[in-house]
Amino acid sequence: MLAEMLLSALDIQDRLFQSRAGEDAEWAALVEKQRRRLTQIRQQIFNLAADLQEFMQLYEIERHGTEVDINALLTRLVKLFKSDLFFKHHVECELHLAPNLPHIKAPGKDLVPAVFHLLQNGVTALHTSPRKVLLVNTSRQGEEILLQITDSGAGLPEGVDCETLFDLFVSKWETSESKDGSADPHLGFGLYAARQLLLPYGFEVGLAKSPRGTTASIRMPLRAKPA
Repeated sequence: MLAEMLLSALDIQDRLFQSRAGEDAEWAALVEKQRRRLTQIRQQIFNLAADLQEFMQLYEIERHGTEVDINALLTRLVKLFKSDLFFKHHVECELHLAPNLPHIKAPGKDLVPAVFHLLQNGVTALHTSPRKVLLVNTSRQGEEILLQITDSGAGLPEGVDCETLFDLFVSKWETSESKDGSADPHLGFGLYAARQLLLPYGFEVGLAKSPRGTTASIRMPLRAKPA
């Protein structure tokens, strides 16, 4: 609201200066520059408000959701990932979501962090990839819903058994260093946690090589057993 008021004041100021003969061109250029800055600030505020709204909706799903709309969850997570500058400016994300899917009978407190980690894994794999594409697909296959997250990263190392990556503290990520010199150790906890969170509901979390890179998947039976 304050940004809107400032822009409105600039409009009034412009009209006053334009009504005078011999308007100062340098002053007019300065005012226009400030207008552009305020417009950018206003847009950033709107974007932040939208992100916060998505975050709060995810928070409600995670805390209170007992049945989850998987397509809505994925859409909101992808929107939040766009808050990350690497994802926003470098990753080409494609959502292919099957319409009218039944809600998943699993609490959000377990489903949200598991799906988030698989998405995060896919994004991490794209950092060193020439082509940065993330494909997110949902489909119904009989009495289960299949979620697949495929990244165009370098893929899994040759000879690695995908199942071993779900063991606690096992990781095949190369340790990377950020610009400030701090290292990301990749402790090998994420995939283990994702599988353990969803195991009580009969969900299957998997990882496999694909022609496009690596595909993480969650098979979610529509009649999952209670936790």
